[in-house]
Amino acid sequence: MCASHEADDARAYASDVLGHADFSPNYVRLLEHGDAEDVGDTMAAGDESCILGRLRRYRDAGVTDLAARVVPLGDDKKARGESRCRTEEFLASLRLD
Repeated sequence: MCASHEADDARAYASDVLGHADFSPNYVRLLEHGDAEDVGDTMAAGDESCILGRLRRYRDAGVTDLAARVVPLGDDKKARGESRCRTEEFLASLRLD
């Protein structure tokens, strides 16, 4: 999770740190279906409403099982830990009926 105006930077960061995922069969299939060009484009980034909206679009597209990989953001270890905790707590609270 991040401020909505930081979502593009978060996607770029995720593409950098998860670049190896381009070789994963699951990500290759994701990139083959739709308009995503890299891993960052598949990311749910932004504030709570942005993330919820993205997850609902996945649900509406037929996704039945979703594994979320949290990419913590921040300038130092403490900030990244707080980012991870905040994001995991938010994800754990969701119910996408």
